[in-house]
Amino acid sequence: SEAASEAILAFIQAQPPTPSRARIAFIVRFVSSVGLRSAELLGARLGDFQLESEGWMLQIHGKGAKNRVAAVPPQALEALQDYLAARGLGALESAPPEAPLLASTLDPLAPLGYQALYEHVKRWLAKAVRAASLPERERDKLLGATTHWLRHTFGTRAIAREVPLDVIQAQMGHASIQTT
Repeated sequence: SEAASEAILAFIQAQPPTPSRARIAFIVRFVSSVGLRSAELLGARLGDFQLESEGWMLQIHGKGAKNRVAAVPPQALEALQDYLAARGLGALESAPPEAPLLASTLDPLAPLGYQALYEHVKRWLAKAVRAASLPERERDKLLGATTHWLRHTFGTRAIAREVPLDVIQAQMGHASIQTT
């Protein structure tokens, strides 16, 4: 829900600044705004971003070795710029193109593995959910939240905004509109 998303982000932002906090704030804001799969997030490089006349786009190497281009809305770009600054890489326009989109907290140029991403997100989301003043039933459900849930948040919000299903399908990289 919007309330849960706001509570999670408020919890994250209230924590002392650390590389870990910067990374989770980026993940929550970016994935719920762009709809990437975990593998796509982990495989992306800064050089995969392109500024087009319509705005920023991300070339994604997706599931089944299929490539697609996803729009990067302003809130996702802001999250990325904040994260790059926290990593000491400056702005997207001047950051090293070979740098991973998502990096180790110890080295801003070292990629993160799937297990580390999964554990990082689960740990932060569980702490945020436990601290949230949400209804108990919603909190219990959200304790199982993962990176993939953030992807679903993107899709759910897009449907609520009445974005056409074929546009959501293309953004999320679904092979079938039925999946969307």
